[in-house]
Formats: sequence, C-alpha cells, structure tokens
Amino acid sequence: MRIRRGWHSRRRRKPRSRRKIWIVFAIITMFVFVQFFLYIERNMKAPIMHLAQIRVKQIATESINEAITAQVANKAGIDDLIDWKTDQAGKITGFMLNYSAHMQITSDTIKTVRTTLDQVSRLSEHIPLGQALGSPILASFGPSIPIKIEPKGEVKVDLDTRRQDVGINNVLVEVFLRVKTELSVVVPFDMGPQSVETEIPISYLLVVGDVPTYYYDNKGNPVGDNGANAPTISLPAQETEAH
Repeated sequence: MRIRRGWHSRRRRKPRSRRKIWIVFAIITMFVFVQFFLYIERNMKAPIMHLAQIRVKQIATESINEAITAQVANKAGIDDLIDWKTDQAGKITGFMLNYSAHMQITSDTIKTVRTTLDQVSRLSEHIPLGQALGSPILASFGPSIPIKIEPKGEVKVDLDTRRQDVGINNVLVEVFLRVKTELSVVVPFDMGPQSVETEIPISYLLVVGDVPTYYYDNKGNPVGDNGANAPTISLPAQETEAH
C-alpha cells in the first residue's frame, strides 16, 4: 500500500494593501501641511508681509519712474512750465509756474501712473519663503510665495520746484513731480497696505545773475578780476578757548 505524500506549504502573510498605505501617507501629509500652516501663521506671517511690501514698493516706484521719464522725454514745451519775472532792465527778479502747463502735465501724469499700476497688477511676482527666515544661506530656498498688487485710492501728483545755489549769483532751478499713491499687497491668507511716494525731476533751469567784479574769501582777501581795486577789510579776531 502506497502512502501518498503531499506537499504542505506554510501559510504566508498577505502584503499590506496599497490602499491602506496611501491612506496613511495622505493622513501624514495632511498633518504635516496643517502643522506647517500653523507655524507660518504664528511666526512667518509678519516677515512675509514685510518682504512683500518692500518688493511691491520697489516694483511700483521703478515702474512709475520709468513711465513718467518716458512721458516727459516725448513731451515738448517742458521749458514753458516756468514764467520768468523781469524788471525794467530785463533782469530776472522771480519766477512762477505756468498754471495751464502745470495742469496739463499733472493730468497726463495721473493717467500715466494709473495705466502703469494696472500693468503692474498683472505681473506675477514671488518671493522665496527662505527670505523670511532672515538667513543668507536659506534666502533662496523654500517654496515661492505669490504676491499680488492691487491699486488702492487715488493718485496724487504735485508739480513743484526747488533751487540750489551754484557758484556766484547762479541759481539752478529744478522742476520735479511728486507722485503719491496707495497700493494693497496681497499674499496667501493676508493683505496689507503700502504707500508709494516718489519724486521725478523733469527740467533743470540755470539762472545766471550779475557776477560781482570781486568778492572776499574766508580769510578776508579780495578775489576776482578787479580784486586789486577792492577795499581792504579786516575780519574780527576769533576768540580762543581758555584751557
């Protein structure tokens, strides 16, 4: 009588289901994401907004300056912005801004700034998260945080002048535009205001007056073409401090 010998194999464990692995992985990923978001909310919100405001101000200022400079370069009659006042001998006694030219360039500048800000608001800007940590090594690392720029409020434009003495009886008059506007800086889960103010020179005018035949230096010596005929003067003696 033959005895049949059968092969008996041990019962192997079934491998873990891939579905369970993906569920565990998803739970861990969600937990890490929530903890990362809470960390950003507690510690990184203010630095990120600060960096975004600096970047937005830089972008807006450069864009406005370039747009207005191009506008002024292509506009004739800039020198007509100033009306000079003279006396009976034809000497310049003062000046004032031409009101009609003033209003025209101010109106054109407001339109230019609005158009520029609309173009800037369509830009796609990002800052690395590592910059908010304040570390030079990590400044270029980390996920990029998107920044959005939104124009806010009215654009204010003032046309003004300032003077600077150049040499003897020479005055350099600078005509410049002062632009002020308000923007909104939008980053994920936060929004903040940012003011932008910039000055753009649009014209320089040199006023040349009567040059004296002589003048005195800080030592009381006459200087100039006719210095030999100048009367002598004596400067008051300087008091020395007692030790």
